[in-house]
Parts: sequence; structure tokens; C-alpha cells
Amino acid sequence: MLPAALAWLRTAQECFDDEHGSLTSGLLTSVAMLVVGLERVFHLEEMEDLGFALLSGGKRPPSRHTVGAWRRHIPWQTADAFCRRTNPWELIRGKDVWLSLDEHTVPRWTKMFSIRKGYVTTRNKHMRCEKLFYGYDLLSRRFLLLRATPGNVELRDVASSLTQRVLDVGQPKQVQAFLDAGAGKSDANVRSLMDLAATTANLEVTLRAVRYPHRMEQWKAIPREQFVRHEEPGPYVGAPPKEIYVAETRTVLKGEDESQAVRTIVGRDIVRGPKKDRWNPLYTSDDKPAYQTIQDFRQRQHHEQAYRIGVYDEFLDAVPCGYDKRSPNPKRPRFPRGPLQMVGWLAALVFNAIMDLADQLPTRFQQAHVRTIRRTFFNRPGDIYVTPEAVVVWLDEFAEQDALQPVLDRFNAAEHRVPWLDNRLLVLSLPVPTARAGP
Repeated sequence: MLPAALAWLRTAQECFDDEHGSLTSGLLTSVAMLVVGLERVFHLEEMEDLGFALLSGGKRPPSRHTVGAWRRHIPWQTADAFCRRTNPWELIRGKDVWLSLDEHTVPRWTKMFSIRKGYVTTRNKHMRCEKLFYGYDLLSRRFLLLRATPGNVELRDVASSLTQRVLDVGQPKQVQAFLDAGAGKSDANVRSLMDLAATTANLEVTLRAVRYPHRMEQWKAIPREQFVRHEEPGPYVGAPPKEIYVAETRTVLKGEDESQAVRTIVGRDIVRGPKKDRWNPLYTSDDKPAYQTIQDFRQRQHHEQAYRIGVYDEFLDAVPCGYDKRSPNPKRPRFPRGPLQMVGWLAALVFNAIMDLADQLPTRFQQAHVRTIRRTFFNRPGDIYVTPEAVVVWLDEFAEQDALQPVLDRFNAAEHRVPWLDNRLLVLSLPVPTARAGP
């Protein structure tokens, strides 16, 4: 993690005006908190670990006042510049990309400031909130970009612009964009995305159709003989296979004629028992077989899983507020979005870096959750020795250290140095496993 954090710090130094000298401590502490699992800034008051101080850019644990003040006063232009320079476009340049665009809603409980409301799925109601719109590559399983917005902005408002940014800046070979139903709440939104795909040679779009009653009547009226039966494994070992019936049709959007009809894949999941069958219609611009399109669209679940990891492992719902608490009119607060954008993107960068580390570990750790890597490899006891030339971190023996040894060998061979400790060489060491008695 240290090489990545140092690269982010160098980028931040090019973007930020560090008038108060808090950039290094603020940025590195924000990253270190995500790595070790410190949920909120005021928890820094209880931090006494010198290893954490080493990660956070100093010789002693940082103060929550310094870090909190830096995070609260991040200008949105600076945060946006940092995000643009650290977007991992190298993951997709010249490659095929399965792009998933979706929102994560951060509920806000303030009653003093009348910020915009949006629909929060976990609460099943409209309430004050802010939103983080992430782009996610389903093939590499990495975050690509972020846009922070007020709570009243919806996926359909940003889907086209974010897709266009991936095409223009990422320069991929081919993009297959997968979007949830929020991107096509109206027929005009669906037409806009389909027109974008029609005018862009290397773009195909698939989005889940909104199940409006009048459309459901049309799809349920498809003759039975047009549906093709497929079997899928059951939910557990020994369970009977699931049945799914797939049909292909064309849907005429509002104000259009048959010549402009959109290709529609209708999936019907058979549910045994008293519950109703589940219907899953998809609008798509590609020409793949219908069942293959459904299988590809299901990969969007990896994006949803990344949000779950962000919430429970990286405390994504605890990101700083985007609205300005110093606004003169609490009924109409300003929305500079700098803190929200910056910390939300740092969470994505740390997620990507930890997944890169997991790829270097044995197979059983690849695609593991952040908290699994943290519990197994990061939060380990040990000793720190500081010499005039080096900082030696000597970890205590633990069960999975053999899996980490090749990673540490490559790290030490790169000869990384710590700028805030007089440019000393950082060396990570593991003890030789002791022989155990018994058979």
C-alpha cells in the first residue's frame, strides 16, 4: 500500500495549495484509516500505535483536529483534479471493457440543513442524502471513476456523460455498458442511451427496463412458444435446478414507430410455491444471443458487491458531507462537494490497491473482502526499529506469513524510502517459522 499512497501524495501535491502544511498528514491519514479500519476521524484520539503514525506521515499519531480540518476544507476543483489524475485508465486502455455505472446513496440525518432528498433503498423511502456515482470495470473488478452529487440527481442524469468520459479518456477497444433501471426511467432516457450506442462504433448498451404496468402487460402477452427454457444450478448443493424462460421481442418507445423499436430480452424466473414468477426485462443494443445477454448482465452483481465492501469494510457511509455547513442560509446550503468527492474516491483507490495486493497472494485470497486482507495481513503485531539509514518493520510470526513472503521480497527489492523519516529505507521482515512439536 505504501508505494500507491506515495504516488497519490505526489499527485495531490501537484493539485493542492498546501498553505497550512496539513496535506501530507491529511491525505496519508485518510488512506491509513481505510487500510487499518478506523471508521471516523474522532477515533484518532484513541490511536497510539506508532505503526499507524508511520503510515500517516509522521513520527507520532496525527491529531483529529488537523486531519478533520483538512478534510472539511478540500475545494471541489482541487478534489476533481486529483480524481481525474488518478483515474486508473491504464486498466482499460486498448482493451475490452464491461462498464457498470451505478449510484451509492449516502443517507444524511441533518435537520438543520435542507439538502436535497433522494430514494434510499436500505430505508425504502425518500430522505435527505448525497450520492456517489461510480464507474466500475466488471472484468478487472476495479473502480474507474467517480462523480459526487446532491441527493436529487439520478443515474439517468449522469449515465451518458460518464459513459462518454470513459470512451474519450479511457480509450478502450470496446465498451459494453451495463446500467440499472435508474438509467432508463423514461423512454426519452432509453432513447438517449440507444442513440449514443448507435452513433459510437465501439459501444453497446444494456440496461434493465423499468417494469411499468403497461409494459409488463405487453411482455407477459408474448406467446409461450417464443420462450426458450434454460436450466441453472439451484441455490444449494442437491437443490433442484432453477428454470428460466427467455424470449426476445422489440419494444416501441413513446412517440416512436415500429422501425425504431428497441431490442428487448425478457427473462422469466420460475418461482416454485405461492410466490409470483420474477420477470427481468432488458433493453439492449447488442446482437448477442438472448440468454448470453442475461448472463453477461448478471455480472453487474460484482459492482453491487464492491459497494457492500465499501460500506462495511471501508465505511463508505461515513464520508464527509458534501454540503457546506457554513452556508448563510440553512434552507439552501451550498454544495461544494470537495470532501465528499475526495474521500469517496480515496475509498475506491484503496479498494483497487488492496485487490491488486490480493492478486499477488495465493488463490484463496484473491477477490477476498478488504476486511479479510486487513485481518489476515495488515493488522499484525510487531516491532519497529529505526536506524540512521533504514526503518525495519519486524512482524511477529503468524499463520499465513508464508503467503506474504513473496510480496515482501518484491517490496524490499524495490527499495522504497519514507520521505517524512529523512528518506530512510523501509524494510519489512518476517520471522523464520519455529518448529512445532508433535506429529
